[in-house]
Amino acid sequence: MNQSSWIGNLGQILPLLKKEFLEAWRDRRALLTAVSFSLLFPVMLAGGTVMMVKKQTEETARVALIGAEAAPLLAEKLVAPSLEVEQRAEGDPKVLLQEGFDLVLVVPEDFARRYQDFRAPRLYLYVDSSDTGARRAERQVQQRLAAMQQLVVNQRLAARGVAPQLLAPWQVEMRDVSTPSMRGALILAAVPGLLILTLFVASLATSVDTSAGERERLSLETLLVQPLPAWQVITAKMLAVASLGWLGSLLAVTALVLMMPFMPLAELGIQQATTLGGVIAMGLVLLPLALLVAVLQILLALRSQSFKDAQTQLSIFQIAPLALLVILDAAQIELADTWQLLPLIGQQQWLKGLLVGSAVSPAWMLAGSLVTLGLVAAAVLVGARALRRETLLSAA
Repeated sequence: MNQSSWIGNLGQILPLLKKEFLEAWRDRRALLTAVSFSLLFPVMLAGGTVMMVKKQTEETARVALIGAEAAPLLAEKLVAPSLEVEQRAEGDPKVLLQEGFDLVLVVPEDFARRYQDFRAPRLYLYVDSSDTGARRAERQVQQRLAAMQQLVVNQRLAARGVAPQLLAPWQVEMRDVSTPSMRGALILAAVPGLLILTLFVASLATSVDTSAGERERLSLETLLVQPLPAWQVITAKMLAVASLGWLGSLLAVTALVLMMPFMPLAELGIQQATTLGGVIAMGLVLLPLALLVAVLQILLALRSQSFKDAQTQLSIFQIAPLALLVILDAAQIELADTWQLLPLIGQQQWLKGLLVGSAVSPAWMLAGSLVTLGLVAAAVLVGARALRRETLLSAA
């Protein structure tokens, strides 16, 4: 292609780009959808993190202790900052649980006699397993009871001249070698999938309007009779749609990073690893995917029978990739490096690494992005062929 031909094509596509971008960014409904969803999940993530930490650190479990006079030492050792023990002379455990107690610990009347006779008296712990707070309280009480039991065993062995080490030939001491980045990967595992979902949601309304919508308004027919190559029409529409999806995801990333200092990540053992360079890198990673999502949405909308049919198909289309990413995360499958060449999977891995400060290979990022751009070019050619079909305008 010589210089004059290139300049001619550029002169043709610039007015088309202006028209598509103006129509896309003047649609208040599409802008509202993109902005609201982009800000929704960072706010929900920040709020959920705050609530989780508050529940773990501030919530006190209420324990009703019935029959404490038979085991006064037991009542004393159960006291802890996270446990509020209230002694009761009697009471129905089921009624006490309904009154707001998380646990009910019952000491039978023959506890002291059986304890002195070395007959292993029983303790009865009542809990409502459907209550998540009760399950956490149960673990705390069980841990304190186990520690008290081990103390009594050691005292009995020492009183008889037996070293407690004879019954415990080894001791297990657990040491956590995870780094803040590893713990951050668990907490922020859902963020890459939500960022990718933002691309789909933010560009959905515009992609339907610029394809199926224009076909029903008959403005697409007017556009196709112009002396414009079909690939330019698809490219202009793709860029306009991708601009909304990409900027929506950038808004979500920016909002998430700005909220991180206000999130109690330090209390969860997480250090904020995302920097300005990381935000820029995430934006560059999402750009090829935004183009691919946009052109695929346009192609699906053009194949639909009506505007409503296009909305239904694209709504299903945006759920399927997220389900795939969730399954891969839940299954904890170890993926080879070559999987980074696949769209969605590659971007998910890179975003996860950039969010928590893990090492990300620039070579694989570049190779995967080029593969995505290659698929974009192929989809544009497929769309250009679709625009040349006479049956396209009669699909509605």
